[in-house]
Amino acid sequence: MKKFRFLLIGLFSISAFASEADLKKQIEKLRDQQNAQEIELQKLKTQNATPPPPPPLPPVHEKSDTTIGGYGEIGYNKYLDDNSKNQIDMKRLVLFVGHRFSDKLTFNSEIEWEHAIASKDDQGETEIEQAYLNYQFQSNLALKSGLFLMPFGFINQNHEPPAFFGVERNEVESRIIPTTWREGGIGIYGTNAGIDWDFGLTTGLNIAGLDDIEAPMAGSHQELQLAKAHDVSAYLALNYRGVPGLTVGASYFTGNTTQGNAEFNRDNTAPDLGSLAGRVGLLDFHSRWEANGWDFQGLIAQGTFQDADKLDSILTAYNIANAGPGFEDKKMIPTEFYGWLLQAAYKVWQSGDASITPFVRYEGYDSQAKMPNNISKDSTTADHVVTAGLSFKPHPQVVFKADYQKFVKNTDNSRVNLGLGYMF
Repeated sequence: MKKFRFLLIGLFSISAFASEADLKKQIEKLRDQQNAQEIELQKLKTQNATPPPPPPLPPVHEKSDTTIGGYGEIGYNKYLDDNSKNQIDMKRLVLFVGHRFSDKLTFNSEIEWEHAIASKDDQGETEIEQAYLNYQFQSNLALKSGLFLMPFGFINQNHEPPAFFGVERNEVESRIIPTTWREGGIGIYGTNAGIDWDFGLTTGLNIAGLDDIEAPMAGSHQELQLAKAHDVSAYLALNYRGVPGLTVGASYFTGNTTQGNAEFNRDNTAPDLGSLAGRVGLLDFHSRWEANGWDFQGLIAQGTFQDADKLDSILTAYNIANAGPGFEDKKMIPTEFYGWLLQAAYKVWQSGDASITPFVRYEGYDSQAKMPNNISKDSTTADHVVTAGLSFKPHPQVVFKADYQKFVKNTDNSRVNLGLGYMF
């Protein structure tokens, strides 16, 4: 009986021990499952978690204080009498760079590259056409200082290709009013009662440096390149725009051109102009009317050089005394020079931004209209020119041009021109 009891107790103990071992295994299994579930749950939480925010971006200005623009043009000239003169040229590429320091103070500049390549062995040039500060006192009154374009004619201040008719700039505003004519100085301008006015004091011409008899002012203006500044020049421009589409205006420029005989004082082998002033005066009258697709323009410009007779006597004596191999005659100075033009255009077609506008222009010029001391005129300095063509604009800021030019006197200049231009 005792043995049987011990046997039951032993069996019960073995059974209990076995059950406890199984239970531990089950518990360990459950723990492993729980751990696996927790790991999986953590993975799911990581996958679904919201990523941290990126680092803050630098601030973005809604309107930049610095602006960039520009224009460019390419032209092809086919001469009718001499095909060897035919050429195609990247006339210019220009960049505008401006900066607004405040609501009142701004900087404006115009940087130009001409003829595609600028180097000592090429005809291209790099130029600063404008670089000036502008201060706006109020909406109708401002001050400018630096290098700026002179307010003459139609295209000197507005010479972007889509802004004028013809592949080439007209002869009057190239030979008589130099384009693009700029001076260094200070000017004040504004608007009152429909009249735009502009007055300033600037640098002037250096007549001792005259190198182009076909364009006396363009051949002697200094472009603010180490400009002789003994003499100060002045200008005044008035334009009435009180009637929509109508502009009627006049401009005048004057100043001494010998610059205190600066060339001779620097190099006594140059002509001695003594105490002569050589004052230049340039006056232009211009008008334009734009309405109902029509565009009419008229311009007259006349210039004079005082002391031209005395200056040319000095230059003639200098030429005689220095004539010899390698010597280049000093150019003669005219007493008077002038030019005029009439132009009409009509927009025959427009669809959205695109348009086609034919035009015709008739102009005359004489860069040596009056010469002193019976000095003979050069035959290339005077002519009449008829130009007819059209402008196609696929966009107001892009233009394709074609025209025919007939030079009445210098017939070897007659040509057909093709061009494209843009501004932005």
